[in-house]
Amino acid sequence: MAFEGLSEKLQAFTRKLKGKARITEADLNEMLREVKLALLEADVNFKVVKEFINNIHDKALGSDVLKSLTPGQQVVKIVKDELVELLGGVDSKIAFTPNPPTVIMLVGLQGSRKNNYSWKARQFT
Repeated sequence: MAFEGLSEKLQAFTRKLKGKARITEADLNEMLREVKLALLEADVNFKVVKEFINNIHDKALGSDVLKSLTPGQQVVKIVKDELVELLGGVDSKIAFTPNPPTVIMLVGLQGSRKNNYSWKARQFT
């Protein structure tokens, strides 16, 4: 749910910047405000959101557009990179026990469909 709202806001921002050669500070601030609202509505901690937004602002402001990207796509790439870094940055594997069942704790935001995953996991045990 949290990423759906964020995704919609980023897509709208990308459409708005279509045809621009550079991202202005006003454009960036408007987009960051929308991202901040989407994350706060998803109950992400205010301090985490503030640091996340500041990191994106620092990386995006004044950056030249890559040859194959539009300004909107570049900002979306910066947001994606920051999300990956915030969430740990590396893939992790589940350590299955030799004698089933393997106990896995699902943690997530309210409404993030954790029950759907636990139901699917029970089908495979």
